Order: sequence, then structure tokens, then C-alpha cells
Amino acid sequence: MLTATSTKDINVWKEERRINREMAFDETDILGGKAVILMNVHEMWQFRMWVASEKKYVRESLKTRDKALAIELAENKVYAIGYKLQQGEKIFGITVDEACNEFLKHKEKQVGLGEAGIVKGRFETIKTHLRHFIGYTGRKIKANEVTKLLLQKHVVDGIETDYVSYRKQADASDSTIRNELSSIGMCFTWLAENGHTNIHKLKLPYTAKNKYDIDNNLIRRQTFTADEYRAFTNAFKSFVAVKKNELSEDKLYDRLICRDYLLFQANSGMRSGELRQLTWENVEIKKYIEGNKQLFVADVTVEAHTSKVRKGRQFISLGAEYLMRIAKTTNRTEGLIFSRDGKTQLHNSFIWKGFEQVMRHANIDKKRKKQLVPYSLRHFFITKLIQDGGSFEQAAMHCGTSVKIVQNTYLHINEKMKVKTAISRHNITDKGYELVDVHI
Repeated sequence: MLTATSTKDINVWKEERRINREMAFDETDILGGKAVILMNVHEMWQFRMWVASEKKYVRESLKTRDKALAIELAENKVYAIGYKLQQGEKIFGITVDEACNEFLKHKEKQVGLGEAGIVKGRFETIKTHLRHFIGYTGRKIKANEVTKLLLQKHVVDGIETDYVSYRKQADASDSTIRNELSSIGMCFTWLAENGHTNIHKLKLPYTAKNKYDIDNNLIRRQTFTADEYRAFTNAFKSFVAVKKNELSEDKLYDRLICRDYLLFQANSGMRSGELRQLTWENVEIKKYIEGNKQLFVADVTVEAHTSKVRKGRQFISLGAEYLMRIAKTTNRTEGLIFSRDGKTQLHNSFIWKGFEQVMRHANIDKKRKKQLVPYSLRHFFITKLIQDGGSFEQAAMHCGTSVKIVQNTYLHINEKMKVKTAISRHNITDKGYELVDVHI
């Protein structure tokens, strides 16, 4: 029997029923009080039923003046509603908030399934993206009430806006917004396939037009120059300097971990998620000797379940000295490398905070400091590798991505290489460039 489940529910139900009785005519119980029918001022029969699980009344017009027919229609509605509730369905539809949570439950089941699933870091990112989306929509809007134009036009805190403008107010970057829209679109595709909404695809905000391809100018701006990277590494001296009453033992420990994390990222080109999950078991330090010189390198294996693209890879990286140093700092060579205890992953906020603190000490132009981010170290690695003679194929294999993505993302390097290739066919004279004969 569908009844209220708490004293508060019962009181709400009784009070509303009393008020409706005063306003209605000839109120009649249906199926022993599971619902009622009542005649309105226009002498049309109405249906009303309390759904305790959702704390709401179902109210519908029966569109008849015939009481016998009204009773029959009302009984059918009670049975239909009861059946839906037994099947676990929502009578009033689930909210966007609830719908997103259903999608997240689905994605969480895919964590750790290898190539068929996603990594934990990716799941947390999707979760964050949808949290911003819920902030935009509010928690009360129903998933089945969403229109295709939701991202283009919505009222937030009494002000009409669109999703891009809403996120821009929180200083979100274009790339962040692009990724959020991708997660939102993926969510709604799943919701439509599972009957929570009829909307398969939301239209992007007008202001987002042409902004969701790779922003090559942004990539170029976010890449360290050689001088900037030198200033960045020099700033670590101040970053880990122990001054009186400034750094506690715990804070210094955190900074030492952050220092070697950032330096090894610049030398390895690894993604943040891969680095935070990198274990000592997947790293082998090797020493190469040539004459009087010796070089330490790190033989790194990235497990598929820790990679954004869910494909494992193995590569040789410079920067082994930073791994050797962090081993001394943490006094261990097992478990997670970049971790306080070897078991708990560092959060992205830990790295961002450390990066920003280093940048405060770096002798870099203030405007440029705002453009550089932790991911700039990966951009710098790939740029340097290619500029030093490495191929796009080598960069793609080392960094765990495709040749096409490297070519498209680092278009500015590609253009420089084309110019360099063209110039290589010329001799430089006092009068400028002179074409060199090419024999084929």
C-alpha cells in the first residue's frame, strides 16, 4: 500500500488532503484510500495520489464528468503507478543530479578493466566535470525535462547565461571547458540509451563555436622556453630552502617530493596520472659507462590501467637521479614513488600548489607565469625532443599517444621543421640564401 513513511509525511498528506477537500466537491477514496478522485469547479473529475518514496502527489485530470468512468480510470492509474514503483522506476523522473550519479556508478564499474575500462584518475576527472555541470543546472531540474538548448541558455542564480560563460566566471580554461563538455555529452548519451532522457545530444553554446578543436596557440603559450625552464629549475633552490620558522619538517618533506616529481615529469614527459601511480616495481635504474663518463637512466614501464589511453608502454628516460634522490628522501624503494607513504596517491591539487610555489621564486615574466601550468612540462619535453632531432613517431611512442595527435597538437613545431627543411636546401651567403642543387 502506498502510504507516507514518516510522521512528517503523514502530517503533510493529511493537511493537504484537508485543504483540497474544502476546495473540492464529492471527494471519493479509490481502492481503500490509495488515491482519491474529486470534482473541480468545472465539474471535471481529478485524480490525486500520494507517492511517499518521492514525497509528492500525482495530480492529473481524468477528463470526464462521469463518476463511474472516473473511478475506473483512477483505479487503472493506481495499478500502473504501483507497478512502476515495484520496478524501481521514478514516477516523477529523476533529477539531473540523480541521473549523473547513475552514470557515475556505471563508469565506476569500468575502473581497472584494462583496455575495456578506464583508469581511476579518469573516473575522478569525469566526476569533477559533472559536478560543475550540476552547479550549472541546479539539483532540482529533471533529466526528462532537459532540452537540447540547456548548455546554450539557462538561468543560474537569476541570471540568464550559457555553460561556457558560467565556467569562464570561475576562470576555467578553454581546454578544461572542452573536456567538461565531452564528459557531459558522454553522460547524456548513456542516459538516453538507458531511458532517463530523450535528449541524445546537447547543443554546444554559441560562444563555444570553433573553440573545441586543438588550440595550438594555447599549446605554444603553455610550453616553457629553454630560458624559462632554466629559471624554473633554479627556483627549486629557494623552494626547498629551510628558513627559520618557515618550513616544518612535514612541509619540507612534501616539497622535496614535489620537486623531484616535477623534475622527473620534465625529463620523462609522463602524464600526471601516470606519474602519481608509478611504482618502484615498474622502474629499473640503469647505469651506462662510456670512457670516463657515466649516465644513469630510468627504464620505465607504464601499466595499461594507469594510462589515460589504457595502453601500456615501456621507455628509457633521463632524470634517474631524481628518482634516486626521492628514494633517499622517503627512505623506501617499494610502492608508489611519488607518495608520502608509498600507498596513498598524491592529489592533483598537491602538485598544482607546489608548482605555483616554485613559480613564485622563478625569474620568469609575470604574464608568462600565468600561462604556464604543470602540464607545460610535458609540452616542453615533447617540444625539446622533436627540436633535438627526434621524430613525431618517437615522441608518440615515448609519451603514449598517437603520431597524429602529436602532429596536430604541436603544430608550431611542425611548421618550424618545415622551414628548417626548406632552409637546409640553401647555402647562406652574404646576399642571403642560395639554392643548393639536389641530385636525385
